[in-house]
Amino acid sequence: MPAPIRAGSGVLIRVKKLHIERIFYREILCLGEPVVDSDFWCEFAAPDGSRIILEKSEAPYLEHSASATTLVLATPHLEKVLKELSLNKHPLETMERFHPGEVFYRGQDPEGNVFYLCKQ
Repeated sequence: MPAPIRAGSGVLIRVKKLHIERIFYREILCLGEPVVDSDFWCEFAAPDGSRIILEKSEAPYLEHSASATTLVLATPHLEKVLKELSLNKHPLETMERFHPGEVFYRGQDPEGNVFYLCKQ
């Protein structure tokens, strides 16, 4: 049975290997311990109060080279996250086209889901 849905906003990302994705989002993207954690659902509180939810799925469309869902994460821990990504050999592309003077970093999680990072 899925975790209860709470008021607020968030993003749901379907993944095949929840155990690997959980570690990536918890440790590499520095989201901390999940607020809900099970064998099929892992929910993190994002720095802005929204939710980032990983749902285990065996759907065939998850075999992709580019994701259908893209996470944009504004984090107060940007320098720490960038360091963790570098240490764990997750390449990033620097993007400056979204907002003048604001730098975004584009990367992918272990299953190819795209994310953008910026300073909160």
